[in-house]
Amino acid sequence: MIKHIVCWKLLNRTRPLEENADAMAIKAALEDLRGKIPGLTHLELGFDFSGKDSAGDIVLYTEFETKEALSVYQHHPAHVAVGKIVRPRTCDRRMIDYEI
Repeated sequence: MIKHIVCWKLLNRTRPLEENADAMAIKAALEDLRGKIPGLTHLELGFDFSGKDSAGDIVLYTEFETKEALSVYQHHPAHVAVGKIVRPRTCDRRMIDYEI
Protein backbone atom coordinates (compact mmCIF):
# COMPACT_ATOMS: atom_id res chain seq x y z
CA MET A 1 0.00 0.00 0.00
CA ILE A 2 1.15 3.51 -0.85
CA LYS A 3 0.23 6.54 1.22
CA HIS A 4 0.31 9.98 -0.40
CA ILE A 5 -0.11 13.00 1.86
CA VAL A 6 -0.19 16.63 0.67
CA CYS A 7 -0.48 19.78 2.77
CA TRP A 8 -1.18 23.25 1.40
CA LYS A 9 -1.31 26.80 2.69
CA LEU A 10 -3.94 29.04 1.15
CA LEU A 11 -3.17 32.44 -0.31
CA ASN A 12 -6.38 33.70 1.32
CA ARG A 13 -6.02 32.38 4.89
CA THR A 14 -9.29 33.67 6.34
CA ARG A 15 -10.82 31.63 9.15
CA PRO A 16 -12.83 29.58 9.74
CA LEU A 17 -11.74 27.47 6.78
CA GLU A 18 -15.21 25.95 6.51
CA GLU A 19 -16.39 29.42 5.44
CA ASN A 20 -13.40 30.16 3.18
CA ALA A 21 -14.49 29.99 -0.49
CA ASP A 22 -11.04 28.89 -1.68
CA ALA A 23 -10.82 26.11 0.90
CA MET A 24 -14.29 24.88 0.03
CA ALA A 25 -13.53 24.90 -3.73
CA ILE A 26 -10.40 22.82 -3.13
CA LYS A 27 -12.28 20.44 -0.83
CA ALA A 28 -15.07 19.87 -3.35
CA ALA A 29 -12.64 19.32 -6.23
CA LEU A 30 -10.47 16.83 -4.34
CA GLU A 31 -13.37 14.91 -2.84
CA ASP A 32 -14.86 14.60 -6.34
CA LEU A 33 -11.90 12.36 -7.27
CA ARG A 34 -13.37 9.49 -5.23
CA GLY A 35 -14.24 6.57 -7.47
CA LYS A 36 -12.76 8.16 -10.59
CA ILE A 37 -9.17 6.90 -10.50
CA PRO A 38 -8.23 3.21 -10.57
CA GLY A 39 -6.13 2.12 -7.62
CA LEU A 40 -7.14 5.06 -5.37
CA THR A 41 -8.58 3.20 -2.40
CA HIS A 42 -8.99 5.94 0.21
CA LEU A 43 -9.21 9.73 0.18
CA GLU A 44 -9.81 12.10 3.04
CA LEU A 45 -9.39 15.82 3.38
CA GLY A 46 -9.08 17.96 6.49
CA PHE A 47 -8.80 21.60 7.51
CA ASP A 48 -6.37 22.80 10.18
CA PHE A 49 -8.07 24.17 13.28
CA SER A 50 -4.96 25.38 15.13
CA GLY A 51 -4.59 28.59 13.11
CA LYS A 52 -0.82 28.59 13.74
CA ASP A 53 1.43 30.21 11.15
CA SER A 54 3.57 27.06 11.00
CA ALA A 55 0.54 24.88 10.17
CA GLY A 56 -0.81 24.13 6.74
CA ASP A 57 -4.44 24.91 6.03
CA ILE A 58 -5.57 21.84 4.10
CA VAL A 59 -4.32 18.26 4.17
CA LEU A 60 -5.08 15.49 1.70
CA TYR A 61 -4.54 11.90 2.81
CA THR A 62 -4.81 9.20 0.14
CA GLU A 63 -4.03 5.50 -0.16
CA PHE A 64 -3.18 3.63 -3.34
CA GLU A 65 -2.87 -0.06 -4.13
CA THR A 66 0.60 0.30 -5.71
CA LYS A 67 3.24 2.80 -6.80
CA GLU A 68 1.91 2.36 -10.33
CA ALA A 69 -1.58 3.36 -9.16
CA LEU A 70 -0.11 6.54 -7.64
CA SER A 71 1.57 7.28 -10.96
CA VAL A 72 -1.75 6.78 -12.80
CA TYR A 73 -3.38 9.19 -10.32
CA GLN A 74 -0.72 11.85 -10.84
CA HIS A 75 -1.31 11.86 -14.61
CA HIS A 76 -5.04 11.18 -14.64
CA PRO A 77 -7.05 13.94 -16.37
CA ALA A 78 -9.35 14.32 -13.35
CA HIS A 79 -6.36 14.92 -11.07
CA VAL A 80 -4.74 17.31 -13.54
CA ALA A 81 -8.00 19.30 -13.64
CA VAL A 82 -8.04 19.53 -9.83
CA GLY A 83 -4.53 20.98 -9.93
CA LYS A 84 -5.91 23.88 -11.97
CA ILE A 85 -8.27 24.63 -9.07
CA VAL A 86 -5.73 24.13 -6.26
CA ARG A 87 -2.59 25.87 -7.59
CA PRO A 88 -3.99 29.41 -8.01
CA ARG A 89 -5.48 29.30 -4.49
CA THR A 90 -2.39 28.07 -2.63
CA CYS A 91 1.06 29.45 -1.89
CA ASP A 92 2.85 26.49 -0.34
CA ARG A 93 2.68 22.72 -0.87
CA ARG A 94 4.40 19.91 0.98
CA MET A 95 3.94 16.23 0.23
CA ILE A 96 5.21 12.80 1.12
CA ASP A 97 4.77 9.38 -0.46
CA TYR A 98 5.62 6.23 1.43
CA GLU A 99 5.01 2.52 1.24
CA ILE A 100 3.79 0.27 4.02
